[in-house]
Amino acid sequence: MMGLMWFLMGMGTTAALWGFLCLRGRYQLGWKANLGLFSSFGFAWICIGWSWGSFAEGEPQSGAMGLISFGLPALVLFVMSWQKFIQPNRRV
Repeated sequence: MMGLMWFLMGMGTTAALWGFLCLRGRYQLGWKANLGLFSSFGFAWICIGWSWGSFAEGEPQSGAMGLISFGLPALVLFVMSWQKFIQPNRRV
């Protein structure tokens, strides 16, 4: 079960890097946008690892706390970065 988690996290990391490169081609990203995207990815990566590991070990309350503690800031950081720093800088 944990091997599957690491495999899927690796695939998710590759997909996130590919998405970042595509996003960089369509939008002009400044340092604030990059910082927001990378911190959002970091929080999401920790959220997935923490929650999956907790659920696999039979600790659903810890998994739920991981979702709240790391997943919610990841979503908030991504949405705020998108609205404030990425979307206004669209390349034509």
